[in-house]
Amino acid sequence: MPQRSLGRWIVVALGLGVLVAALTGAAGPLRQTREFHQVVACGRGVGDCFGSEPGSIAGRRTYTTTSTTTHTDANGNTYTTTNTTTHYEVTWQRANGSRQARDVSSSFYTKAKQGQPATLRLWRGEVVGVEVMGDSQWFLPKSGTTLGGWLYLAFFGLGVLLWGLLFGWWDGLFMLAFRTFAWMFMSFLPVDMTTDALAYGLATGSDLVVQIVFALFFTGIAGALLFGSLDHW
Repeated sequence: MPQRSLGRWIVVALGLGVLVAALTGAAGPLRQTREFHQVVACGRGVGDCFGSEPGSIAGRRTYTTTSTTTHTDANGNTYTTTNTTTHYEVTWQRANGSRQARDVSSSFYTKAKQGQPATLRLWRGEVVGVEVMGDSQWFLPKSGTTLGGWLYLAFFGLGVLLWGLLFGWWDGLFMLAFRTFAWMFMSFLPVDMTTDALAYGLATGSDLVVQIVFALFFTGIAGALLFGSLDHW
């Protein structure tokens, strides 16, 4: 093991502290998400284990977001790629008059017309699904979203810990930000797949294959950028 300075041990301690705190924080949301999954499994077994409430589609809209990615090749040439994504948003109204808007699939958006009656599927008072015209859209419960946040933080802590143990040099703020972005980008699809699997079960068939291919592709790109930046290793 190479000799480590006090600064590197501080980085190791910081990463370990963040990792432990994140895993501790994830315990409660994990338990609640597993309880949600039991209701999902019940619905698949005996049918209709969620609560329901009449509602209506109060609004719908589309909007776009643009993301820009910059990368540098081995010759030092910089390239910028811009991607525009269209989002489909539906707002529903509950029996008490409260409203909530969420992004949905394009197929569900097509069927969800404004003013149309809808059946809201409930879990512990929270809307986790909307049904219209024989189609449905399901969402992660708040516990699943919170669990995902803690898992992202745990992945960040793991990265800090590994950096202190294996590398630990300082070569500028830009490289720190670049490596942090690449490391965290590696976690996006795996964390999303994990939280979805814990809540609704692991996808099967072609859906699972597509998820794995996308996860390997984007994680591989981020990993290549990350390890390509370790020119001191």
